[in-house]
Amino acid sequence: MERPKIKMPAGALIACILIVVFLLACLAGGILLVMSGGLPDLINNRSSSATPAPTSAAPDPTEPAATETVSESPDATPAPDNTNKPSSSLIIAGTQASPDTEKTEIIARCLEAVVSIDITMMNGSEDVYAGSGSGVIITQDGYIATCNHVVEGAAKVYVYLNDGTRYEAEIIGTDSVTDIAVIKLKADGKKFSCATLGSSSVLKAGESVYAIGNALGELSNTVTEGIISGLDRDIEIGGQRMTLLQTSAAINSGNSGGALFLSDGTLIGIVNAKSSGQTSSGATIEGLGFAVPIDLAKPIISDIMDYGFVTGRPYLGVTTKNVSYGMGMFSYYTYPQVISVLPGSPAEKAGIQENDVITAINGKAVNSSAELRVTINTFSIGETVTITIQRGNSSFDVNVTLLEKTSK
Repeated sequence: MERPKIKMPAGALIACILIVVFLLACLAGGILLVMSGGLPDLINNRSSSATPAPTSAAPDPTEPAATETVSESPDATPAPDNTNKPSSSLIIAGTQASPDTEKTEIIARCLEAVVSIDITMMNGSEDVYAGSGSGVIITQDGYIATCNHVVEGAAKVYVYLNDGTRYEAEIIGTDSVTDIAVIKLKADGKKFSCATLGSSSVLKAGESVYAIGNALGELSNTVTEGIISGLDRDIEIGGQRMTLLQTSAAINSGNSGGALFLSDGTLIGIVNAKSSGQTSSGATIEGLGFAVPIDLAKPIISDIMDYGFVTGRPYLGVTTKNVSYGMGMFSYYTYPQVISVLPGSPAEKAGIQENDVITAINGKAVNSSAELRVTINTFSIGETVTITIQRGNSSFDVNVTLLEKTSK
């Protein structure tokens, strides 16, 4: 019996033929791709859809070289082995990383306004180096704000700009109450980069700041970064209570008189103090720096620039230094000794003389020049105080009526 023949429909036969042809084409294409080395290039350039530039075009030296896909003939020289070389993508990432140009430009402008200060004092007949500090130029004609304790008692003041240029400066005036002083470069006709004064009254804790100054008296214009850590801190410095800004920016010896800039480059404080070491309980002190708020400093600076002193305050009219004075066998105390008396001052009118030692005011002992200044500023203009004087072997009281200073 003859078996019946199974006939495949024409459409199914055609479909089978097409599938076989497709599979054979894929297999052949894959073999050719591997043999030509095109698969690695395809993987490496999978994210690029741009057409490669013609090989004859000159490369732009500011742009990284593009990866080039080349079909090599069987006789072509093999590519060098780059196994031990760094990835080109890492090199590009390092060389093309965009710096924070806005921040660096702001700091560069701030640096041009900050100066380093060296002072000398007379030691007998010799003029000797006595200390260093910082300052910030506040006008184009060379007025500089700094701290009173940086230049107090200086015979000469030398100022170093950011580029190292040295100028001598004169002391225009000082204020021990706020620890602010103003000096001026002896450079008539020259114009200097100066700081832009901001406002400290609108500051908030946490705002970014830069402190710039002559750290350690050796590292001129050192920049440290931090934040405003606290506002209106009531701090005692040299016996004087002050209301200061607190910052976490690193402050070191030599930074006094330097600048505290807001992150926008405006001057918002004059650095004047730091806390370091340990508390009485043994706790370590770190990151406590302080600055005179610029809104407090502005009127002081303006008065000193206009008059050479701060108006509206009582004054005695003496310059003093600290001396050890014997009050009995092996018993010595520190007191302020008068080294000069201002003509026409309350002190001169009361008969106080050079070399007099001031031991008390209204019966309360005065043990330093700083304490003398602080005590005088607790009284009002027109108030009469009793000052105890030691002159040679004699001790006596004089009554002094404190007046407002009207001339330098």
